Amino acid sequence: DSAVFAMMARVNKVIVGAHAVMANGGLIAKASCHLLALAAQHHAVPLVVCAGLYKLTPLFPSGAEQFNLLLSPQPIVPYDDGLQAVHVPNPAFDYVPPDLVALLITNIGGNHASYIYRLLQEYYHPDDYVL
Repeated sequence: DSAVFAMMARVNKVIVGAHAVMANGGLIAKASCHLLALAAQHHAVPLVVCAGLYKLTPLFPSGAEQFNLLLSPQPIVPYDDGLQAVHVPNPAFDYVPPDLVALLITNIGGNHASYIYRLLQEYYHPDDYVL
């Protein structure tokens, strides 16, 4: 993760998957994907997201931690290091804002992140929005 800014100058596109695609075009993706998207934006490299239509969700993000899951800090800081009193958050997912996404590729083709609202209207009934 720490070398992503150094390597980004050699890349011509970044392709990632998404855990979910929010109604505003933002992503819920694996942890550190937001850092990857920021590095891509800094080097003017397009971020392409591959996700199936079943990953579209009518929900809007209201906070970075709302849809996140905190994992055990054991992989980052082993318990035998004597740091039991240290709080180490280990999020499973990152929220990637829609302005960092250049293209969303789904089962039906490629779309811009701002077009997600139209896909939701086309493929989901309004009764499906109530969860």
